Amino acid sequence: MKVPFLLSVSIVALFSNFAQAQSAVNTTPTSEIRFLPKKVAPDKTPGSQYFNETFVPAKIGNSNEIVLVRHNAYTDEIEVNIDNAIKIVPSDISLPVRLTNSPISYEYVEYTTEKGTRKEGYLKAISNNQKIKIYKSESIYRKPEVDPDSGYGTYKPAAYTKLKDEYFIKMGDADIKPLPLKKKSIIAILPEKEKEIAAFIKDNDLSISEEASLVMLGRYINSLM
Repeated sequence: MKVPFLLSVSIVALFSNFAQAQSAVNTTPTSEIRFLPKKVAPDKTPGSQYFNETFVPAKIGNSNEIVLVRHNAYTDEIEVNIDNAIKIVPSDISLPVRLTNSPISYEYVEYTTEKGTRKEGYLKAISNNQKIKIYKSESIYRKPEVDPDSGYGTYKPAAYTKLKDEYFIKMGDADIKPLPLKKKSIIAILPEKEKEIAAFIKDNDLSISEEASLVMLGRYINSLM
């Protein structure tokens, strides 16, 4: 009677060891990521380089380890806090940064801007689905100081200023391209399903300019593909 029991224990142990081995193969410890040093220089410029200065828990690449990160929207870098030392995550397409307290992730990608320029950088994936992704760009620039030439103007110091948010879309394996926040543009994402998308927007009283509505639209359009 003990043989079946021992056999069951052996099988459970075998599968447990296999699962652990698979986990070891499919994940990379954060300690193996070659983080870069952060260059720190005195800066008294008013404003902030961040949309959110707080470090939040996240996972990097295929690692299951949780670390604290934040996105520097001025330098377009992901900063990571390791033992109270701030490092930089290498800009690599294979190292997406997935927040653990929300479905949002930051992905280093190549994309086309509204002006038609090809660019590489971090985009914030706000609607991450199997067949469609909707991204948002968060950028900050340093507005230069204004020193009037005449005595009639007013001096204005340099300041960090948020740029207007831009949105992008990726359909399947296609390139990432701009997504104008207009109802006509949203409906035209799937020309053969324009009526269904228009009805979904109306029935759910969605506002195209709101991020929560874009998340719902991404999920719904994905279900139509």
